[in-house]
Order: sequence, then C-alpha cells, then structure tokens
Amino acid sequence: MFPRFPSRASIKSRAQSGNLTIMAGLAIVPLAMIIAMTSELVSLSSEKALMQSAADAAALSGAQNLTLVGASARQSTEDVERFAMAQVGEFANRATVSFNASQGNDGSYTVDGLAVRPSFFGDLVPPGGFRIEVTSIAESMQVQPLCIIGDDASSGGKAITAANNSGILARNCLVHANSNFELTQNATVEAGTPRATGIASGSGFTPAANSGALKVNDPFKARAIAPPADCTSVADGGKKTIATGAESVTLKPGIHRTEYNVTGQATLTLDPGEHYFCKGLKLRGQGRLEGDDVLLMFTGGNALDASVSSSVSLSGRQSGQWAGFVIVATRGNYANFSIASSRVDKLLGTVYLPMTKLLVSATGDVAEGSQWSVIVARNIHLTNTARLVINTDYEGSPVPVPIGVGNQAGGAGTPLRLRE
Repeated sequence: MFPRFPSRASIKSRAQSGNLTIMAGLAIVPLAMIIAMTSELVSLSSEKALMQSAADAAALSGAQNLTLVGASARQSTEDVERFAMAQVGEFANRATVSFNASQGNDGSYTVDGLAVRPSFFGDLVPPGGFRIEVTSIAESMQVQPLCIIGDDASSGGKAITAANNSGILARNCLVHANSNFELTQNATVEAGTPRATGIASGSGFTPAANSGALKVNDPFKARAIAPPADCTSVADGGKKTIATGAESVTLKPGIHRTEYNVTGQATLTLDPGEHYFCKGLKLRGQGRLEGDDVLLMFTGGNALDASVSSSVSLSGRQSGQWAGFVIVATRGNYANFSIASSRVDKLLGTVYLPMTKLLVSATGDVAEGSQWSVIVARNIHLTNTARLVINTDYEGSPVPVPIGVGNQAGGAGTPLRLRE
C-alpha cells in the first residue's frame, strides 16, 4: 500500500492557519503594550492628582501658619514638607517623592512637589522614569487674632478639654490645640477658628473644628523666665493670712517669699511693677486680688489658686521687658493654676504657663471684663459651667500685645485661597 500524501489544498490550509497564529501572536505584543501604557497613564493621572492635593493642603497650612505664629517664630518649612509627605501615604513607597516649601515676602506660601517612578523598559521610555511635577501657591485672605494655644504636643495628649456645661467664647479668635481638642457632654467652643493638630472631637464647636492642622510653635519659647535674683536672696516670710478688710495689704513690686492666703473680705493689692512669687498665692472666702500694670511671676511649684467666692481683677504690664504679660510661670513650674471663681472679671494681658495646666471650674463667665486676653498654657481644662471669655479690643487697651499672639501674630483665618 502506497502512503497517502496531504493534498495541495490541505497543505495550503495548514500554512494559512500557521500564518494566522503567528500574526495573532505578533498582534498580542503591541496590544498588551497599549493596554499596559493605558493603565500606566490612568495611574499617572491619579498619582498626579494625589501629589497636587498634597501640595495644595501643605501650601494652605503653610500660608496660615506663616502669619499665625508671628514674624519672630514662623513655622519651619521642614514641618510643611513633612506634612505634604504624610498626605501621599504609600505612594512614597512606589516612587521617589520630595516636596520643597518656601515662604513669600508677600505672605504667600509655595510648595513644589516632584515624584519619579519606574517607566517602561528599565526607565528608558521615558528616559529616567515617569516624572510628576506639581506646584501650589496659597495665600491668606483674612486676618484673625491668635488668642489661645494649648501647647501639649505629646502623643495622644489633650491640650484643651472642656466638660459638663463649660466652654470658650472667642468669636474673633483662633483657638488652637497642639495635640487633641476634646469637648464632652454639653461643652461648647465658639471661636473664629477652633482647630487641633491632632483630633478635635465633640459636637459643641461653632464653627466645626479643624483636625490635622500644623503645629503652632510656642511664640515665647526663647524668652527667659526667672526672677531678677534667687528666691533665697530675701527673707522667708512663712505663711501670712489676710482675713478681714481692715487687714488688707498692698505689696510693692519685687520678690515675695511669703505664702499669702487672702480670705474673709480682705484685699491684696499689687502696686504697679513686676511681682515674683516664690510661694503660692491663695484666695479663699471673699478674698480679692487686684492690680493694674502688674506682672505676677510664679516660680518652682507655686501657683495662683482662686476659690469659688473670691475675686480677681488684674491688668498686665504696660512697658518694660514683660509688657503685655499679666501672669507667667517659670519653665520648671508644673503646678496647676486654678480658677474656681466666676468673679475673675479682668485678666487683661497674656497668661503664659509653658509647663503647667490652667484649670477653670467657675460657675459663670471668666475674664469677660478684659479688653483682651491671650492664654498660652501646656493644658487648658474647663469644667462645671465655666465659660472663658476672650475679647479682642486691642486698640483701646493700655496694655500692649506681645509679638507672636493676638493681633501681633498676624493671624490667618478663613478664607484662604490657592493662587495657583
């Protein structure tokens, strides 16, 4: 039997089938490349939007803080750059990402961003990899005073807290927490801008508080705080109780190494000048503390403690190195300052407690009679029905505002805008 050879038609059919297979295989390569390139272009568009969003957020925060912390203590550009990096998240693991922030003389803030990630054929198409470049320029449109800083920047800390029916009334002011800002129960805060670098929690904010803000540096961090001489340079006066109106006492400026307990209906009057308390100052009963053009500086573990029925009326220094300040604690002072009285009608000036807590537990308004007030403390805690009232009548005040706070901080509230 002779072998059967394929027919000419069969050979031709197989050849055509093989050619189609080869052609289909060849067609798959560019099709796959087109699909891959399309997918990459979609990813690039999304990544550029992410980079632009990060630059916008950082520029807006930088523009706000540029004026908020004052000319002598501006927010560092490194902080703004870190803030931008935090916004891109895990994209920084897939690309080389960098941001460069700069401050403009006109009050603007610029953030430039660059991301480079691998491209096709070992970064040959395009050469060096895909480049994503973005720029954002922001500027503030409105000035707002900086009135309260809670400076506890510890992880998970609560710089400002308010509980029960307490609150803060600071309609024209920025109220800022350098960690968390917490309202519980029926506590309220009404401010120009309430905000926190951590989390602002609670339903009592008007307007709604901002979380995740940049840190506001302590505007007085570089200031030395100490009496002109050591407390041991004066005689130890022990404890002195001032109990009746007839026993009211007037103190000359200087170093006081006596623990004063003002009670009954007595009054302790401070003459104009700088008063350095090396021991505590307590107000009990209907005891009263008053003084104009004064600074009260508390050293060591000493503090002011004003009980429920006592009263306080103080205005800060009008000139000298402590102009604009009314109450100050030294940096080694961790004692709590307590205001339980609603008869603290005037705290005109800046209260600066860099390492201490201000406890306000009154049953009414506090500091409402002050033309203006500023509070910078490590922690601020309000409870009961206390309401801390912050006014901003700077122009009519004999007490000047220190550089870095109030209207001397410049202030940048809403709205901000992106110039480009």
